[in-house]
Amino acid sequence: MNILGIHGGFTMHQHDAAASLICDGKLICSIEEERLVRQKNAQGLLPVNSIKYCLKESNLKIEDIDLIALPGATYKDLKDRTKNWIKHFYGYCPKVILVNHQIAHVASSFFHSNFDDAMCLTLDAFGDNLSCAMVLADKKKGLKLLETRPFSNSLGIFYATMTNFIGFKSFDEFKVMGLAPYGKPNIDLSFFCKKTDDGYFSDNSYFRKNKDASHLEPYYSEKLIKKLGEARKIGDKITQFHLDIAASTQKILEDCAVSLVKHLYEKTNKRNLCISGGVGLNCSMNKVLKKLDFVDKMFVQPASSDRGLSLGCALYAAHLNNEKIQKIESVFYGPSYTKKEIEKQIKLSNFEYEYCDNPSEEAAKLLDQGKIIAWHQGRSEFGPRALGHRSILANPTKKNMKDEINSRIKFREEFRPFAPSVLSDKSNEIFDVDDEMPYMTIAADVLPDWTKKIPATTHINNTARVQTVNKSVDSKYYSLIENFYKLTEVPVVLNTSFNIQGQPVVETPLDALSTFSSNGLDYLFIENYKFKKK
Repeated sequence: MNILGIHGGFTMHQHDAAASLICDGKLICSIEEERLVRQKNAQGLLPVNSIKYCLKESNLKIEDIDLIALPGATYKDLKDRTKNWIKHFYGYCPKVILVNHQIAHVASSFFHSNFDDAMCLTLDAFGDNLSCAMVLADKKKGLKLLETRPFSNSLGIFYATMTNFIGFKSFDEFKVMGLAPYGKPNIDLSFFCKKTDDGYFSDNSYFRKNKDASHLEPYYSEKLIKKLGEARKIGDKITQFHLDIAASTQKILEDCAVSLVKHLYEKTNKRNLCISGGVGLNCSMNKVLKKLDFVDKMFVQPASSDRGLSLGCALYAAHLNNEKIQKIESVFYGPSYTKKEIEKQIKLSNFEYEYCDNPSEEAAKLLDQGKIIAWHQGRSEFGPRALGHRSILANPTKKNMKDEINSRIKFREEFRPFAPSVLSDKSNEIFDVDDEMPYMTIAADVLPDWTKKIPATTHINNTARVQTVNKSVDSKYYSLIENFYKLTEVPVVLNTSFNIQGQPVVETPLDALSTFSSNGLDYLFIENYKFKKK
């Protein structure tokens, strides 16, 4: 059975349009619309190009698709509207089913986790009028919805509101997470949000209630300004007050999440935990949850935000139709490019290049020399994290490397940290980890002996958003880090997404060449093709 999961575009509020295709229980491809149209978050866009890619990658026509699944179960006209635009763009529309937004989030994490059973928690701003769902999941019995929280009581909206108050745009919640360790959680925000015995309570009088408003508008209400004072304007200096607000916001999130998971465990008695929803991308929160003594194994969906809904819808529809879902071992389900396609795009750019027999070895040598390189290899990653296929890489032992990349390559705030990619078989020698963590979804403590050895990937609170790299999953990236290890005795490289602030991660070779030419990168590798600045 060929099942297409899609998301995006039926209101201007919708963001992160994407498409995913499952054929006979096997995930074939997943791609976000933003990568293909070069519009960050793809707000208000239909996943037209994403669907075209899925059909091309699978060598199928729209008539070969048996079922289209998308979130939005509470939207009465959504099925007819979807049929209309699918017919308009492709000439034919298969059967369409609607999936509850929160159930789609849960399905995206549980069926990707490879757990037989688990307690599942999804947290976001809202979707299908809900902001939270707690589910008991079993591969044989399915998904049992236990509890929900309404849009009016939203942990995601609380965090987004405080993000706006601190002077950041919507979708920039990760900046608050990065800023939090610089402050102290000494500002009482319990009037707005606080933990309860069954999770949390958020007072919706402190955020605007127009849920159809654009994400470009601020969430906070006048009532919050009266309580805390004027909100920071974009571009204004970040003061100690803002640092402390960030720290206090993060602390409340973590306390509420712990209370929720504890409540969920008491209801299910399951020790495997699956996390999804936009709040699930908060890797500092996930670090706290992973340490809970009643959590044995934890899986966080790599595309936890709405960009993962297409995958969740496809997986849930496959489960409903008794398809045997095959194991998912990576997120490398986007496009790759042939030698002919790469050379055609190089020709358009007029760049000179050198062909390398062993790009992993060449790249490792350059990193050892302190060079900053871009790395474009194989199929692109699905989700917001670059995991070694569309990445910018650097030497983590250089103390000033973080500042250098932020200022001359990424053009972003100086407090923003970078992640380490580490050989999976060396990870527990450097970080406080007891399992593979391949998706940069969970922060971990850097062990004391290593904090000064890898300063560029160690945050101010001595944590890091770790990515473990397994040779059987990604041999080329593993080889690069292994070669760097041979040269430096450090089995870690700095890894950040191949983009500049405000732009999507690069997708095509031409995207890579364009971004390479617009900032301070030293070298670029596209498969075996090596480029350097003159």
